[in-house]
Amino acid sequence: MFVIALVTAAMIIVLSAFNGLENLVSEIFGTLDAELALVPLSGEVVSDTLSSILDEHEGIAYYSKVIENEAIIRSNGKTLACSVLGVDARFNDVSRLDSAIVMGGWGASYSDKDCVCLGYGIKSELQIFIDTNNPEIVSLGAPIRGKKLSRNRERAFRTIPALACGAFSINSDLDTRYAITSLSFARELFDRTEHISRYEISPAEGYTAEDLMTDDLLIAALGDKVKLRSRAEKNKFITQTNKAEKWATFVILSFILVVAAFNILASLTMLLIDKKSDIEVFKAMGMTNRDLERTFSIQGLAINIVGGFVGLALGVLLVLGQTRYGWIELSGSVVPAYPVKLVMTDVLGILAIVIGIGGIGSAAMVKYLIRKIVIRE
Repeated sequence: MFVIALVTAAMIIVLSAFNGLENLVSEIFGTLDAELALVPLSGEVVSDTLSSILDEHEGIAYYSKVIENEAIIRSNGKTLACSVLGVDARFNDVSRLDSAIVMGGWGASYSDKDCVCLGYGIKSELQIFIDTNNPEIVSLGAPIRGKKLSRNRERAFRTIPALACGAFSINSDLDTRYAITSLSFARELFDRTEHISRYEISPAEGYTAEDLMTDDLLIAALGDKVKLRSRAEKNKFITQTNKAEKWATFVILSFILVVAAFNILASLTMLLIDKKSDIEVFKAMGMTNRDLERTFSIQGLAINIVGGFVGLALGVLLVLGQTRYGWIELSGSVVPAYPVKLVMTDVLGILAIVIGIGGIGSAAMVKYLIRKIVIRE
């Protein structure tokens, strides 16, 4: 019973850990991404004229125009490559960027179009001190479309100065990759007057990203040059890898549970041997082999059920304790404690596996033992 309880608790804890990691990844990438994005089917840009279609759809609460492209940023004699994210004033309605600002600000409306908010890693590499009263000047450069670097060199770059108004911190990857500025600044830097990279979209209350992605009228109105992409699709590789690891671990632990069931076989064998004389008395009184199988099968099933519920209670308590008190800490990480998330479907599935293996296993094992020990003798 104790082995069943320990395996059950381990399954709940491990699956909750994978759920916590998946939720953490979603939250991290959700800082700069909305639940849904309208992206080009091919190429790098979409038309800037689709706003009217998005305005008319009742399932869309907010949307924001975004231009994203690679650039060079310079300051204090240092040069770095980065991704510039040009956003409009509604970007905070579809993202959680405000929660990531650690110095200065990104400007809820960017009244100063030349303001740029740097990832903390970029800020540190360029040795920039964020001072909102007297911001440092950085320069952003991007290739001019149509000019070849091999022929024009410096003249092939468009360089524009900007003020370092703030810094954000999400994780080490995003902090060293992104610089956020206004949409108008990004239009000038990348010469995108009539196109943008994508629309970030937040569904209205009562709608989900899946509802909008399967709305045939909306898809038809948007045309065949664009598509709707969910946040999960953007991070498809990460989410699929995490799910594959989760269910592979679940299968491995299920096999361990099967092995643990052999302990019950040993217990039932010893019980049958110990009660052999009593069984003979019951048989003399009219008890059939079927009654014997049913009696010992119920006992084996009871061991699994009790062990399963004890492990269930232990696993749930440990996961809830980690969620509330953060017993296992992660120093230097984006979160202070190891993330866990209890999902009821996982708990019910684990309990079904434990009871199912216990019920089927006990019935099969008891039937074999009765025939082997009792009937033959």
